[in-house]
Amino acid sequence: MPTRSSVFSSPVPALAGAAFAVICMLSGAAAQTATQPHGNDAPFFEVIGLADNDQLNVRAAASPVAMVIGRLPNGAQLRNHGCQMVKQNEWCKVEDVSNPSISGWTPGRYLMEVAADAIAAVEPPASAPDPNPFVELAIPCARYLGQPMGQCQASAEPGEAGGVSVTVAWPDGGQRIIDFRDGKPDKTDSPDDLRFTREGDLNMIRVGKTERFEVPDAMLTGE
Repeated sequence: MPTRSSVFSSPVPALAGAAFAVICMLSGAAAQTATQPHGNDAPFFEVIGLADNDQLNVRAAASPVAMVIGRLPNGAQLRNHGCQMVKQNEWCKVEDVSNPSISGWTPGRYLMEVAADAIAAVEPPASAPDPNPFVELAIPCARYLGQPMGQCQASAEPGEAGGVSVTVAWPDGGQRIIDFRDGKPDKTDSPDDLRFTREGDLNMIRVGKTERFEVPDAMLTGE
């Protein structure tokens, strides 16, 4: 007569085997996806697959022993500068979208291709011109009659009516302010008369009988 155990066989081993087979199939598919080479046509990547609190090394060359020049977390957005196979491992040259100074090589298995429109939101905005440029420069100057030309520290900043105001600090104290309009000396804070000539890109300025200055155009344009 059959025993109870021979009539009612446990389904657990069969279920466990089926589950194991499914896990193996999924793992195999994931591994295949992770190792699939990236196309050089993909414009951007996103860092994926790192452990919690881990970061991806960006190296100076496509080698696991090359110098580390930066580290990136999961989700970092990268610009793709091309991938290649090195000893059966894919390496991609990338540039951090939010910090272009981080540029180098990293393993392709931690990178996921993303569309350009997904990156646009994190692209750094173009630098706007400084609305208040401020230029400092040492310029040739002389304060007293017969004094040879020396060096005075000068600074330029926006002036009245779109002009430029240049402040020249005398080495022995005091200052002279020269206002420019349309690139030419227009007035000073001195009661003495203002005269100037042009020599190349220099404004050769005289104030009164003694003061002399040489102000380059670059100081007025900030270039």
